[in-house]
Formats: sequence, C-alpha cells, structure tokens
Amino acid sequence: MKKHEKSPSAVFKSGGVVIFPTDTVYGIGCKFDNIEGIERIYKIKGTPKIQNFPVLVSNISQVEKIADINNVARQLMEKHWPGGLTIILPVRHDADPSLSLRAKRSNLYSKESSYKIGFRMPNLASLQKIINDVGPIIGTSANIHGKKAPTSQEELDPKLISLADYVIRGECKKGIESTVVDTTVEPPKILRQGTVKL
Repeated sequence: MKKHEKSPSAVFKSGGVVIFPTDTVYGIGCKFDNIEGIERIYKIKGTPKIQNFPVLVSNISQVEKIADINNVARQLMEKHWPGGLTIILPVRHDADPSLSLRAKRSNLYSKESSYKIGFRMPNLASLQKIINDVGPIIGTSANIHGKKAPTSQEELDPKLISLADYVIRGECKKGIESTVVDTTVEPPKILRQGTVKL
C-alpha cells in the first residue's frame, strides 16, 4: 500500500499525509504544525472546519511544550496513557509564538478566548517510534466525515487511499474510537465515550 519507497517518517517530515493503524482505529494525519497537510486532511475527509483534529504524542514532554497540564489531566495520563483516551487541554500562554500562530492558523485550537487542543498517546509501539522521530502528529480517524471509522486496512475507503501519500499496513487492537474528555472545565466533561470507560 506504499506509493513510493520513502519511509513513513520521511513522508511525514516532507509534509505528506499518511494513513496509519493505531491502537484504536485507523488514523490519517500529518505533522501537527503542517498547515498545508491539515488543510488537505479537511478536504480529504470532508470535515467541517469547526471540528478540530487531535494530536498524537509519544511522551508527555511533547504535550508540556504546547499545553498546560492540570492535576486532573496528569492523573488521567498516568492512569490511561498510553491508551485510548484523548485529553483536551489549554494551550500554554508562553508557548513558542510561532508554534502558537501555526496552530491557530491550522484550526487546531477551538475558536474560543482560551485555545484548546486534544492530545492522545497511542498504545502502539510502531506508531510511537514514528512520533519519536518526527514529533507530534495529527491523528484523526481515516474515514470520510460521518462514515464509520475503519478498524482494519480492508475497511479503508479507496478514495482516502488514493488521496493520501502513504498507507501503513497493520491492525488496530481495540477497534473502538478513543474516549474524549475536556479537562479545561470543572468538572471535566466527557465529550465522547469510547474504549476507555470513565
């Protein structure tokens, strides 16, 4: 399912869009600060711009460079990461200005006075290795907006495959989307119940 001989890490680094298995469902993504790649993913999936894409990380220090981690979020990370829990956090006010600007321009943060971003650490060694190499990546489900998220490569939409730059073969262990919790509000709000039961 490769389209060329580059490694997936090289495709991410060169600005490409990659389809990949995670521990939950198949994902599609690019480097998280790749504005052009994110625009392509919105078009490929047909996702409305009001919906933000989550970011996949391989360690908590990657999160700390971008967002403020409150006590509740840190406890959830310690208990459920790596795994199927997406945690929404506020962007750091002292984050790198250029990083913050790129993230805002790429619509990663919600259009509110305090910008937010969702993070997840997938429980899949091969994907963690890639993220260690290239840095945080966008990790939204690899489906046309409104369609069921694929849990195997056989379920991938041929249209998505044709529009991506690289497809990684593999299996999704859980087959259920991640749980999403917003820890920027008190009490924290569960936005989607998925594989992790809170």
